[in-house]
Amino acid sequence: MPELDADRQARLKEMLMEQKRRMWNELREDIFRNTAEPLNAQFEIPQDPGEQSMLDFLEDLQLSVVDIRRQQLTQLDEAVSKLERGTYGICEECGEEINEERLKIMPFANRCRECQEEKEGVAYPPESRI
Repeated sequence: MPELDADRQARLKEMLMEQKRRMWNELREDIFRNTAEPLNAQFEIPQDPGEQSMLDFLEDLQLSVVDIRRQQLTQLDEAVSKLERGTYGICEECGEEINEERLKIMPFANRCRECQEEKEGVAYPPESRI
């Protein structure tokens, strides 16, 4: 398994920390600024079941977004732990370094593009027609 050189490790660490800061800021914004409170104030006493359904839906949607962000932050924490162990950015299948551009797009990728494509398989079997 290749060992991360110091320059690559520093770049990856900075990338992960920046991603983590951005996600925390987005999560804070989702929780504190974009909650359903303004809508609850607007519809303090829902006039009909339709208004109540809309409020319930928006609150559920907000909770779902917050949960997705929490999962992403957990994955970033795992990536930081891997970086500290020297295994971050190394494909779990072939053991080669994962391209930094791929890690910028998907910081918690654990496979290189080729191994991920192989794992996922062909989207449509050769005999199928679209």
